[in-house]
Amino acid sequence: MKKKFASGDQEASPPKKAKLNKPLSDSKEKSVKTQSAKLVKNGLKSKPLSGDTEKSKNKHNNKLKEKSKFIKSNKKGSPTNLKDAKAKNFSTKGTDKAKKRIEKSEKVEDWSKFKKEKKELKLKRKQAKNSFDVITRAKKIGEELRRKSLNGGEEKRTQLINELHSLLKDKGHYPKFVLAHDTARLVQWLLKYASDIVIQQISKELVPVTVDMLQSKYGVFCVKRLLKYGSNEIRSQVIDAMFGHAVKLASHSVSAPVVEYAFSTWASQTQKQYLIQEFYSDLYKNSKDANVKHLEDTYKTDKSLKTGILGATKANLIRIINKSLLDSGLVQSVLYQFLTACSEGDRAEIITQLAPHIVVISNSRDGARAAMQCIWHGTNKDRKVIMKTLKEHLIDLSKHEHGHCTVIALLDSADDTVLLHKIILSEILKNAKDLAVSEWGRKVLLWLVAPDDSTKFHPVFIKELKEGRDIVDVIINLEWKIKEKENEILGIEHSGLHMTLKKLAQHDKQNLDDANPTFSAVLAKKLSNEVLKTWIKLNRGCFLLVAAFENGSEETRNVLIDTLRKHVKLIKNQRTPGAKILLKKVEQKLV
Repeated sequence: MKKKFASGDQEASPPKKAKLNKPLSDSKEKSVKTQSAKLVKNGLKSKPLSGDTEKSKNKHNNKLKEKSKFIKSNKKGSPTNLKDAKAKNFSTKGTDKAKKRIEKSEKVEDWSKFKKEKKELKLKRKQAKNSFDVITRAKKIGEELRRKSLNGGEEKRTQLINELHSLLKDKGHYPKFVLAHDTARLVQWLLKYASDIVIQQISKELVPVTVDMLQSKYGVFCVKRLLKYGSNEIRSQVIDAMFGHAVKLASHSVSAPVVEYAFSTWASQTQKQYLIQEFYSDLYKNSKDANVKHLEDTYKTDKSLKTGILGATKANLIRIINKSLLDSGLVQSVLYQFLTACSEGDRAEIITQLAPHIVVISNSRDGARAAMQCIWHGTNKDRKVIMKTLKEHLIDLSKHEHGHCTVIALLDSADDTVLLHKIILSEILKNAKDLAVSEWGRKVLLWLVAPDDSTKFHPVFIKELKEGRDIVDVIINLEWKIKEKENEILGIEHSGLHMTLKKLAQHDKQNLDDANPTFSAVLAKKLSNEVLKTWIKLNRGCFLLVAAFENGSEETRNVLIDTLRKHVKLIKNQRTPGAKILLKKVEQKLV
């Protein structure tokens, strides 16, 4: 059998021997003649034409070239002589692997040489610097200093600290060392193990470059060590060095956590107040005002400043929200103040952006109050986002000192009871035993059983929740709609709710006798032009205004008349019974 070879393993077949020309036999000569006769007949071979001219020969040959498939070319074929013939090269796997190994070994040698040269060049550059010897010596001392236990004990450690400090002090090395990755560790070890006197001397050189350190990913740890191991005087100096840069540092990803640590842990009440003021506008960047304790205090004396200050505060907050750096007591305090002072449009914009971060901002007192503002003033869509965000962290948040207030506010004011039960209540009931053990978790369970109970909850907290669930804010919300027979209608048009609201207005006479706040007075103050335009076109809206007018105090009637005076023409154009009665009341009062 013939041996089969795989591709690449075939052996070259030996060249055939050249045959010698022998005289043909008679039979073979006849066969050759018959074949040539056939070719002539088919027009593939020309007869020997004696006496033809060169032109006729050329024409005949051209015709043959056109018909024939096989044309003699002038190209030389491969030599038949064995001496001139070249053997074909067949590549094998073994030889290819060997070549690759050789090339690889050559490359490794070149790479190691390159690395060596690069290392030498780097060393030469370092040696060219003036501080090379100082850094080398300091690193050797630092390697011993960082050990937890030394052979010489605390005496040896003190000796190393003094040696390292004397090498670096008063030569401008400390401000440079804190910004480099290899030498910043040396300063951190010094601040950790050194005495108060040495730390005081180091802080004199480092405090002036606090802002640069806070923005350096290595220097920021040195600031943290200064705050942790420094005296109260040093901490105060570090925080004072942040003045004028509060917004920039709070919106920087590296410095933000340390600014929050300084603000929440070490800053005095005055320092907190001054850092917050920088968010109001550039007016408070370089000059501080001890009388300004809230955003509203900035424009109390001059109302023309209100628009500019609120706009600057909003821009600073959006800058930080876009970077998701909301885990800061400083930012959360500014957020709470802004949400209580801004316009409805700005509040809606900020709440929409804050809804996905509701868990993060609920970790401080002001942050939890800001979260409660988002729940009270947010749209139904915002509340759905808040509930879905809380679901994963609900139990941990319920057991948090400030986070439980956010959960209670949601339980108290959410109007989508189906979604509330599905996402919030079901999780609380599943983990009721776990919550009952926690001091703050119990508050959430108690609110479900005994809401507004002053024996279980602080009166201030109850008052805050009552303000948040103010029914007037609900009914004047033009997005407040109710489904009735597969149709959505405004809440004010619903027959059952309309009767309830009229009863509330009628109860105002009793509230006036008891000197209690009245529904009509609150409604009259909060009615906007947009709400009035919508209500005047509705029959039940007009009747509710009439009920507030009839049962409210004289002051309430005057407020209603002042707001309705602009819309007399619109009331006259309406054909509903409620509009006609309301028009009579207004005209009587105007006369």
